[in-house]
Amino acid sequence: MRTLLLPLCALPLLALTACHLVDQRDFNKHAGDRPSPPAGPAPRVAPPVPALVTIRYDVPDPPYREALATAVAQARARKPDVIFTVTTLVPASGSPAEQAAAEGAAAVSGRDVAAAIVADGADPGQVEQAVRQEASLKIREVRVEVH
Repeated sequence: MRTLLLPLCALPLLALTACHLVDQRDFNKHAGDRPSPPAGPAPRVAPPVPALVTIRYDVPDPPYREALATAVAQARARKPDVIFTVTTLVPASGSPAEQAAAEGAAAVSGRDVAAAIVADGADPGQVEQAVRQEASLKIREVRVEVH
């Protein structure tokens, strides 16, 4: 009789091992997880700084030297270690050969403006230069920005 009773006693124990207690994880698989921190605020994007001087080449040799000299003197008075960025913009139109020729001519006018900034008292290390194409432009222009 003992051998008959032993399997009957073990049967409820085997049945209980296949069960588990019902808890919140049965209804929500993330219950009990550590909460994630909320996302921080979106980074602020500074508004674009207007150019100190914009020189438009709608005439062959625009008169910019006096206005540029005044702007350079004011910028250097406010911040002696100011950086001048001279960006020459050319319209993005025409064939690749025409665009390359326009960039070459534009680089010359950008160098002239940079040389004028140095002549107005800025150190050559304070002047950066760049040439780029911009589709929205109709004529070449040089923008001087300060940082």
